[in-house]
Amino acid sequence: MSHDVNLVSSAPIPSGEIRDLVVSLGGVHQPSVTEPDVAVLQRGNGSVLVYPFPPDEPIRAAALREECARALGAPPRTRIMMEVHAGRDSEWLAAEIVLAAADRWPLAVCDFGEAVITVAEFHRRLARRRTDFFQPEGRLHAPPAGHRRGRVRRATLLLPGTVSPDRFARLVRSAGARSGPGDDTDAVLERGGAWVWMRLQSPGAAPVEPSALLAHRALLGEPPYTPVALEIFDGTESQLLTAELVDAVAAHWPLLVLGGSGQIMTPDDVRGRVAMGAANVFDP
Repeated sequence: MSHDVNLVSSAPIPSGEIRDLVVSLGGVHQPSVTEPDVAVLQRGNGSVLVYPFPPDEPIRAAALREECARALGAPPRTRIMMEVHAGRDSEWLAAEIVLAAADRWPLAVCDFGEAVITVAEFHRRLARRRTDFFQPEGRLHAPPAGHRRGRVRRATLLLPGTVSPDRFARLVRSAGARSGPGDDTDAVLERGGAWVWMRLQSPGAAPVEPSALLAHRALLGEPPYTPVALEIFDGTESQLLTAELVDAVAAHWPLLVLGGSGQIMTPDDVRGRVAMGAANVFDP
């Protein structure tokens, strides 16, 4: 299991410089076709993957963007995502990256709970704690799995088959999601008591009803399609958070939303149901 930490800087930092920083600490460059500057730092039982975002790629969540600007004293211009594997060793490696980056650039830290803190505040955490440096004060924990299962509504996002699970995961992380807490969850988006769990599936994993194929083709092109299963926790706030997720994804790719009872909705349909104050946005 892993969790994400985001580092935000008011400096426009080239991705290659972030990669080189990790390598200078003993890390290894692990490029891929879509993410050429990814690096990993491993030592003992610890492991941290570092994903630099291009300078000036926007932080879509307005509240998070404003918090980062307050912590930095200037608008955020660069974001670095660290995937911190479970365990104290990984947390120490992540802390090492934070401190090394802070020596080079102005920095703020967005912790496991999306609390934004300054480097000075992070130093105080290091002084006070032996572990859990990236856990916010008074963190609200996710509902236990059994409790969650009885209090969720389900929906599915359907994307073109060219959108791989990895591409989707990177996008939702840029929207504030973090890695999932268990084997049945790949990503989770949370805000206060609002929760959305996501399960990423391979293209073609969800069969399309023949009667719906024409509508799917009109928006998504030819099958297969990439499904993302959603579990939306009880309450209006979770539904609104999910609607924001739909908007963030729709800004990048065409998509359809399959409601809990199988209804097909476009992003415009979702926006319309939010505007009319629907009690259950995703199950008309």
